[in-house]
Formats: sequence, structure tokens, C-alpha cells
Amino acid sequence: MKEALAKFVLSKKRVGGKTYFSPRIYIPTKLATDSSFPFRGEEVYVLVKVKGKRLVVQKASKKILAKYGVAEA
Repeated sequence: MKEALAKFVLSKKRVGGKTYFSPRIYIPTKLATDSSFPFRGEEVYVLVKVKGKRLVVQKASKKILAKYGVAEA
């Protein structure tokens, strides 16, 4: 399975009188558990880019992790 319909949700959270937005993209289990899905493991850092009207998600390389000050997971 190389594609599936996912849901983008922008919910509001109130903390201490302030309102924060919490964006989420829900990926269907059938897609995430398919053998062709590129991410494995419980936690993976990904790089998200906006290119025109597309959202590109790719596994973060060691160089990208270092750029953002994240120790390798």
C-alpha cells in the first residue's frame, strides 16, 4: 500500500489562560504497518518540508539531527 487518505487536524489547547494550536497528521494503521512504509520503530525523527502545495516527510539524517541539536535516537 503506497497511499492512503490521512487526516490533518488543527486542535486548540488552553494552558494557563493561553490558547495553543496543536497540529496533527493521522496516518492510517494500514499504511504505517505495510512493508513498504519507510519508517520503523517507535520513535523516528523526520524532516518536514513544504514544497509548493506539497508536504514532504523524510527520515532525518545525522547531519539534520546535528543541525537541530538533537542527539541520535
